[in-house]
Amino acid sequence: MAKKQTIEVEGTVVEPLPNAMFRVELPNGHRVLAHISG
Repeated sequence: MAKKQTIEVEGTVVEPLPNAMFRVELPNGHRVLAHISG
């Protein structure tokens, strides 16, 4: 089921992790844990 509210931002992958996960740095300097979707 799709969520009604989504957040979309661009960033740079700084570290590939196992299981299609990535450490991503956002333009504001924050780092987030991201995964492949879709």
